[in-house]
Amino acid sequence: MDSLKIVAFGNSITARRATVDTVWADRLPYLLADAGITATLINSGVGSSHSGRLVDNDFAKVRHALDRFETDVLDHHPDLVIISFGSNDAYIDDGNPAGASRISLEKFKANLSFMIKELKRRNVRVLLAAPPPFVFGKVRQYQNKRLQQYVEAVRKLSKMYQVGLADNYRIFSKYAKEKGGYGDLFPDGVHPNDEGHAMIAENIAITIDEMIDQ
Repeated sequence: MDSLKIVAFGNSITARRATVDTVWADRLPYLLADAGITATLINSGVGSSHSGRLVDNDFAKVRHALDRFETDVLDHHPDLVIISFGSNDAYIDDGNPAGASRISLEKFKANLSFMIKELKRRNVRVLLAAPPPFVFGKVRQYQNKRLQQYVEAVRKLSKMYQVGLADNYRIFSKYAKEKGGYGDLFPDGVHPNDEGHAMIAENIAITIDEMIDQ
């Protein structure tokens, strides 16, 4: 097959960062090559980005997903887009377990739905990547509990729109169950280390391979 142009669209878990030697997006073309898929990848990850616009929540003064969807995704004319949001959307800033997330669950679903429909309208393949867990102490477990609602929304959207799903939350939860914990995978409780990025890359590569074979 011809070379596949892929855009990895996400937040700081997608973007290149100083604490990680090789993020999952940069690992992906090599894994796909092993599966016989030639791919070029554009990393459109931005740290602190949520799925909406700056006017929706300006805690982080960056261009968020819908602010940059056209320039960072559509203008590249990709064959496949990996949409990876949720961690910043779900996050509760005021320390109240019942507090508001940066982007409400309903707004999060609407934002992803908009992107999926726009891409499908252009005959672009879509892969949704569910975010990995928050690995905080017991006092802040409410953050992960809230995140689980956003993970479940991603799972349901993948079924609703019949698009690919790389369930990164599930693979890390399985790891923790088998190993008796997350070990050093999440040094700050949010961002995976190199081993974690390797797990994400492998999970996404397997999913893309399955999508291509369909």
